[in-house]
Amino acid sequence: MSDDVDTSAQADATAIDSADTDIQVDAAVKTDVKTDIKTEPYWKDDWRKQIAKDDDKYLKQLGRYASPEALADALRAAQKRISSGELKSTLPKDATPEEITAWRTENGIPETPDKYQIEGFDVTKLDEAGKAQYEGFLTQAHAANLKPEQVKAVVEYQAKYEQEKDQKQYDKDEQDRTAVVDKLNVEWGAGYRANINAIAGLLTTFPESVREAVKGARLEDGSLLFNNPDILKGFVAVALKDNPAATIAPSSGGDPLKNVEGRIKEIETVMEKDRKSYNKDEKMQAEYRDLIDARIKLSKRAA
Repeated sequence: MSDDVDTSAQADATAIDSADTDIQVDAAVKTDVKTDIKTEPYWKDDWRKQIAKDDDKYLKQLGRYASPEALADALRAAQKRISSGELKSTLPKDATPEEITAWRTENGIPETPDKYQIEGFDVTKLDEAGKAQYEGFLTQAHAANLKPEQVKAVVEYQAKYEQEKDQKQYDKDEQDRTAVVDKLNVEWGAGYRANINAIAGLLTTFPESVREAVKGARLEDGSLLFNNPDILKGFVAVALKDNPAATIAPSSGGDPLKNVEGRIKEIETVMEKDRKSYNKDEKMQAEYRDLIDARIKLSKRAA
């Protein structure tokens, strides 16, 4: 019995020793495996040079990416933007007419300049000069391959600029007009309206096109011709030289003497039919005296 126990114990001890030996061997093997296998980076440090080869420009571009994975991610993102329409192709240098047409179609550029659609912009409100300028801009914009939204932005800016400029010019004209009216009212006094009538009478002797051109003419400083007091005084002097009765009987384009004679006859008719009214109307009496004086001057000129 005792021998059996000892034998069994020895067997167990031998098994344990053998197991310990196996564990030690396994550990040694594992240690050797970990020690012997050399791990290397997945991508080599010169991966950019390998991709770029001898292209220095491309190599510089690759320097923007930390790893090939980053480069691949950027490529995938670019492809998505292209497929979504966010990125468009560029027009090749020396492109053929067919390539230009295709590129314009891809980018929403109309086939001809007149096909640009500017929403909210009414071309019919432009004068001839404005239309010519507008059409010229569209032609140039189309040649430069501007997109409709770019053309629209420029047109809207220009329209706003012109509107603001016109408003500023109008305000300045009104300011100048008020200033000249105040100045001449003080200088001419009661004769202000008569002198203005004389100018109006002189203008009636001009052809309509010339008359409108004179009214809208501007001086070198941008101010209106008729907003200058010295210009108005000059017109009055010319009007009175041509027609001494201009301030009381502005010319209607006919014979000044006949105009004076006609107005004298009108007043004398009042004198004959309603003397009381004439005697009470001091302005009419003063006008009658001036007309008589003008008739004398005009008669002398006619002699």
